[in-house]
Amino acid sequence: MIMTSSAEASQNEPQEVVHFTPLDPTLADDFWPRMNNLRDRYPVVWSDQPWSDKAAGFWVVNDYADVMAAGVNWRAFSNAQGAAPVQFDLDILRMIPLETDPPLHRGIRRLLNPFFTAEAQQAGEAGIQEKVDTLLGRCIAKGEVDFISEFTQALPPLVFFETYLEQQESEIGWVLEILNTLLTQPEKALEVAPRLLGWGAELLVKRREQGRRDDLAGVIAHMGLEGSDDGLELSEKQRIETLNLMIMAGMETTMGALGSIAVRLATDQALRAELATADDKRLGRVVDEFLRFESPVPTAGRTLTEDVEMSGCPMHGSDRVLLNWAAANRDPAQFKNPDALDFERQNVSSHVAFGAGIHRCLGNHLARREIKASIKAISQLATFEVSQDDFTPSYRPAFARGPISLPVRLAR
Repeated sequence: MIMTSSAEASQNEPQEVVHFTPLDPTLADDFWPRMNNLRDRYPVVWSDQPWSDKAAGFWVVNDYADVMAAGVNWRAFSNAQGAAPVQFDLDILRMIPLETDPPLHRGIRRLLNPFFTAEAQQAGEAGIQEKVDTLLGRCIAKGEVDFISEFTQALPPLVFFETYLEQQESEIGWVLEILNTLLTQPEKALEVAPRLLGWGAELLVKRREQGRRDDLAGVIAHMGLEGSDDGLELSEKQRIETLNLMIMAGMETTMGALGSIAVRLATDQALRAELATADDKRLGRVVDEFLRFESPVPTAGRTLTEDVEMSGCPMHGSDRVLLNWAAANRDPAQFKNPDALDFERQNVSSHVAFGAGIHRCLGNHLARREIKASIKAISQLATFEVSQDDFTPSYRPAFARGPISLPVRLAR
C-alpha cells in the first residue's frame, strides 16, 4: 500500500499539488526550464509522487532561502530516515555518515575529516594532475573518443582508489564497471552492489589484520570497535556502509560535473581559449561557477521531525521533504542573471552544489581539485571539439546529473 502524509495531504488545508519526481525520464533533457518554472511558481510545493516503493507524497523546497534554511537545520530536517531523492530500504543499505544525524554523524565525520581537508588535498594536487594528463594522453592517442566513458567517468575512481585505498588501476577494472552500473543504471543496484560491498568488507578485514590506521580504509576498519577510545559503537555492517559511501560519494558529483563542463568546453571554443591562461585563483572561481550553473547532484531527501512552515506551507512532522539544490542554484533572488555563466559573480561561493550545513559534501575539496585540474588541461589543448555535427547532449534520469556521452576530437 502506498502511504501519503502531511496529515494525509492536509485534509483541512487547500494546497497546490504537482506531479514532480526527480527520476522522471522526461525531466532529464528539459531540465533547467522545468526546474526554473517549478521554483518560480512554487517556492515550496507538495508533490503527490512516490518517494520510495512504500510511500508517496512529499514537499519540494525550491527557492534558495528555504533550501538553505532547511539544509542547515538538521534537527528539523533530519537525514536519519534517509537522504536519497528516492529512498532505498535503509535496512539493506544506509549511506553512512550522510544518513545519520548527531551525535553519531559528528563522531564519524570527526574521524574522516582529516583525509578531506583543503590542506590534505593540496598535498595530492600533483598526483591528480598526473592522472588527468595520463587519461588525456590516452584520449589524444585515439584522436576521437567518447569523452564521458574515456575520461569523466574514469578520473574520479582512479584518483580515489589510488589515493585513498592504495588500489592500482590494473586491479580495479571490475570495480569501475560496477560503479558505472550503479551510477547509470540504479535499477540494477541489487544485482551488482553485493560484490562491491563484499570487496569493501574484505579490505576492512585486511586493514585490521595489518594493524593499519594510516589510511582511510584503516581508520574506517577500526572505527567504533569494541574497546576503542573513539566514542563510537558501530557494527561491521555500518563500517562497510561507511566505506561504501566514501567510494560512491567520491564519484557521482565529480563525474556529473566533469561531464557537463566538458560539454560546455567542447562547444564553446572562445570560453576554452579564455580559460587556457587562467591562474589558480581564477580557476577556483570558475569551478564554483560551473558547479552552481550545472548542479551535478540536483536534489536530496530529508524527513521532518517537527511541524515547520515555509513560504506559507504548513509542513508536518514525519513529512518527507526534497531539497532542490539545482533550483536554488538558479534562483534570481540569490544569483543575479542566474542562467548565465558568470565567472565574475561576487557571491558564487554561496552555491549549494555540495549541499549545506553539517551534511555538506565531505569530499568537496577533492572534487574541486579534480575539476580544476581537468578544466586547466582541457583548455590548454590545441583541439577539443565535438566530433559529430548533429550532436546534442542527452542526460539520463539519475541521482547525479551528467551527459550520457560526448563524442570529441582532441589533440595537443
